[in-house]
Amino acid sequence: MKITTNLFLLIGLTTTTLFAQEVTGYEKVAYYSPADIEVEGVSISSKNAIAQADHSKMAFTVENTSTDLIMYDSKESEFVFEFGKSKPDVKSFILSPGDKKTKTLLVKGDGNYLQKGFKLEVKGLYKIPINGTVTAADQFQLPASMNNFTAGNFKVQLKKYDASTKEATAVFECTYIGDGIGLVDASSLSVTTNRNKSTEQITYANDDKKADIEILKKNESIDFKAVFHIPGKIADMQFATMKVNWNNTFVETSAEPIEAPILQFDMDEATTKSVN
Repeated sequence: MKITTNLFLLIGLTTTTLFAQEVTGYEKVAYYSPADIEVEGVSISSKNAIAQADHSKMAFTVENTSTDLIMYDSKESEFVFEFGKSKPDVKSFILSPGDKKTKTLLVKGDGNYLQKGFKLEVKGLYKIPINGTVTAADQFQLPASMNNFTAGNFKVQLKKYDASTKEATAVFECTYIGDGIGLVDASSLSVTTNRNKSTEQITYANDDKKADIEILKKNESIDFKAVFHIPGKIADMQFATMKVNWNNTFVETSAEPIEAPILQFDMDEATTKSVN
């Protein structure tokens, strides 16, 4: 069963949920899985929540049901216990439309995590519109006549280039220096060169199967690949001069915070007995 949250429901959960007491007599406490929640194009679910005296953890799933990108930064989320709050420390991740990811959220510390109940305030969810402002960049020559360039708020450096008759691979580093969010979509780029012994130009798309949209905050950097496979009878990449077309590779957009839903976890006494 899914529940669509709204502001009034969130307020109600925040103000009416009572904290439970510590649990004694068990080394582990298991919890019921809360109902799934859907909020602003994001579906959230959790299962297998369990605690011991020094930690609490759960399997936590985020699914992107929107047409934009969704970013989740677990370091902003909070486990709320009677004795205080704890934050998990999982690397932030990005979901394309239709994607979902499950991570283990773990908190540990000096408090007694054996509680009859606790809340998870799911802060750190952001919607990132894909249709931002495209940053135009001049064609980049391979083999390189220069190793770096700047296009708007994107600084790009060629780190490595290898070319043979069968394959050409270029590795670039991109640093975003703007104040918003930088998107780098290597699947958008292509390369143009001349046919063998001809002035006719041909264009081939990036053939890196792992190319995906990367999200950068200010002063963050990522590496991305441009991989090309042009049949040797058309153009011998080992000797050809090629020009990278950046197309929509570099896009500036913004991160829009999503109102934080709250998950309530209550002790499952039957499962608790079975795991002790």
